[in-house]
Amino acid sequence: MSLLNHNPHPTDADIDEAMGGNLCRCGTYFRIRSAIKHVAAASSSR
Repeated sequence: MSLLNHNPHPTDADIDEAMGGNLCRCGTYFRIRSAIKHVAAASSSR
């Protein structure tokens, strides 16, 4: 959530940078990025 507090409309590059250093062996980075975009869009519509 810190990313969205500082940047409410992050790009893919912003999200990748924020997730840098976190190793996920399950390979769900694409899903995580999609979830972050979904939350950002939902909070924009409020």
